[in-house]
Amino acid sequence: MFRNPRPSRRGFTLIELLVVIAIIAILIGLLLPAVQKVRQAAARTESSNNLHQIAIAAHAYHDSNQILPPYSSYSSGGTNAETGSWPFAVLPYVEGDAAYKSTAGPIMYSYSYTYDYGDGNPPQSYSYSSNYGGNGYQAQRAPKQRQKPFWSKLDPTVDLVESPASYFGNNYVLGSLSSYGTTTYKYGYALTKITDGTSNTLMFGEGYSRCGLNYNYDYGALYPGTYTPGSYYKYSYSYDRIWNYDPNNSSYSYKYAKNVSDYSKTPYTVQVDYTSAGTYYPIFSAYGTYDSTKGTYVTFEVTPKPGECSYSGLQATTPAGVLVAMCDGSVKTISPGVSLATWQALGTPNSGDIPGSDW
Repeated sequence: MFRNPRPSRRGFTLIELLVVIAIIAILIGLLLPAVQKVRQAAARTESSNNLHQIAIAAHAYHDSNQILPPYSSYSSGGTNAETGSWPFAVLPYVEGDAAYKSTAGPIMYSYSYTYDYGDGNPPQSYSYSSNYGGNGYQAQRAPKQRQKPFWSKLDPTVDLVESPASYFGNNYVLGSLSSYGTTTYKYGYALTKITDGTSNTLMFGEGYSRCGLNYNYDYGALYPGTYTPGSYYKYSYSYDRIWNYDPNNSSYSYKYAKNVSDYSKTPYTVQVDYTSAGTYYPIFSAYGTYDSTKGTYVTFEVTPKPGECSYSGLQATTPAGVLVAMCDGSVKTISPGVSLATWQALGTPNSGDIPGSDW
């Protein structure tokens, strides 16, 4: 019996295949920005929740100690003393009680630095440690790791820092504790002392856990006649703001690429180029951030490059503005257009200044 041959199947031509690939590529290109926006929005919501949790923890600390958590706790001995900064102090109030209690032990002091003069000689190092006597809880014994809720997915530097802190306390509001033997001195604000209003006063804000800046002063051009042409002063730093910072434990390094100074003749000759690195308190200055390129203070930095930001200020992680927690526990986004006067009024707790309406 005669049978019809099976009908042949037509495959894709090269042009049709390329068209399909191009359509898929266009769809992916359209979807990626939307996915990125969703992820950023989710990370921003999480960061806002972290700030709210930190603010609530600060209130809980206040209820137990009658002051807001200190940005610096320093001790030279005693019983049940504490050395660290505000994140360490609020650990028990953010489900970190076990981590806090694991740091109990003798109160220790340690200091180290390294100088490399860049002259071919071996770097000069110095270190010192001492047991002050007494026992307490010490941040330098805390686990060196990320600790919720002190780090943010929006912080582009968290992978560069061992114990990153992406949130910082207002140094105009957070005080200090100093223990000497059996005596403890408290310097800090109770909420009742914030007479400008807790809803009008900054307590915490977001930023980068690692910041660095480069200063370059051309002395020959700035001060002709006083310095010889070609005289300069260059300084670069990189500091990590960490949640387990301990005032009883500090380590710094300084490295000189060039260090020539001759003040024996006029005009002077100065050629200095060096870098420094270390750790710093997780705090910010509510007075503002000094911008060396402009020679003036700014409110906060908006999405700066990690290597071009100030460790003494806040960094907005999105162009929308900087996330902050007020002293009443509320979380807000402050616009990049806020004036320096309003920013400084928000930073002071009882100066009587009234913030403008531009925030």
